[in-house]
Amino acid sequence: MGDLTVEFVNNFFFSGNFIPHGHCYLWKPELVGLHILSDAVITLSYYSIPLTLLYFVRKREDIPFKSIFLLFGAFIVSCGTTHIMEVWTLWHPDYWLSGGIKAFTAIISFYTALTLIPLVPQALALPSPEQLEVANQALQEEITERKRVEHELRQYKGHLEELVNQRTAELEKANEQLQQEIIQRQQSQEKMGQLLIELESANKELNDFAYVVSHDLKAPLRGINSLSEWLLADYADKLDDEGKELINLLIHRVKKLHNLIEAILQYSRVGRIKETIKQVNLNEIVTDVIELFQPLENIQIEIANQLPVVNCEKTRIEQVFQNLLGNAIKFMDKPQGKIVIACLEENNEWKISITDNGPGIEKQHFVRIFQMFQKLSDSKDLDSTGIGLALVKKIVEMYGGKVWVESEVGQGSTFFFTLKKQLPRQAL
Repeated sequence: MGDLTVEFVNNFFFSGNFIPHGHCYLWKPELVGLHILSDAVITLSYYSIPLTLLYFVRKREDIPFKSIFLLFGAFIVSCGTTHIMEVWTLWHPDYWLSGGIKAFTAIISFYTALTLIPLVPQALALPSPEQLEVANQALQEEITERKRVEHELRQYKGHLEELVNQRTAELEKANEQLQQEIIQRQQSQEKMGQLLIELESANKELNDFAYVVSHDLKAPLRGINSLSEWLLADYADKLDDEGKELINLLIHRVKKLHNLIEAILQYSRVGRIKETIKQVNLNEIVTDVIELFQPLENIQIEIANQLPVVNCEKTRIEQVFQNLLGNAIKFMDKPQGKIVIACLEENNEWKISITDNGPGIEKQHFVRIFQMFQKLSDSKDLDSTGIGLALVKKIVEMYGGKVWVESEVGQGSTFFFTLKKQLPRQAL
């Protein structure tokens, strides 16, 4: 047994059966010198790195993961030793010894790698110098801010009693003002009651005025219209063309005045005369209104999608569609006119649109056209009263909706109005 051990040691450290590594390089001086110089420089570099790491660890007692630094040092030293053996085996074929050193290096390397892997997340979690600098700066700012707050608190403490007294005085003054406001509110309620009485009186006067307009003004107009038609019929042979034209103009203006009175009466009745609110199918309403304007030779009216069923007064909603469709038809200036009625559901309301390809409206008139007696057409439009869109606006707003127009001159217009799915209280 002892002889075998001696023989193994002799074979391990004294490999007489192998040739030196220099024979592989044919003992060329330049090639052998290159390997000797390279391995020597690598060995010196490897041995200097652990010394630097050891110096760093001893100077920085707070450094974490010291064990990994020691493993790195052992790993680098063993790597350097393998390069020493590369120089040694050029002349001495101790390859078993060289392989053993490499095996030891492999074990140290593998163990270092296994130890390093679980340390990577911890190392990544360490704050960087920039983060530490930011945290330190934030801490300094917090200290400065706390000192400032403490200084302000000391200042406020001295004035606290004065502020309390001041607030007490202000509360007493506010209480006095509140008492005065209560008295003023009572007076305002009394004035409101008086105004309600006056409003009822004004409504009665408006009803009386509507009655007068309806009966006492329309009757003479009918008489003037009848007399004018009789003159034109009975004295046609005695009147020249100019006379006939004047009588026709008189008849037309009487009719226009009659239409204006009717429009004013319709406007005044909105909100004053109540109908039964019920479910109204807008598809049926629009179909009925379109039939009133038939026949239309050069205008196509299209309902783009299904219209909703809404709670409203049937006559009022008919007036809205009659005025909007009537305007689109009346002012159509294209050889082939097209009017599209559409509806869109938005949250708690319906948005209904009527689009035409007519002359369009300039932007500066978008608001004015919804006011009483405002017309954009010229004198050729003798039948227009300037009340239709104002009536539409009043009806839509009575139901809690809104009305507006979008238009481009020469391209057409789109009138929009909204209807609440649930009627507002004032419309019920």
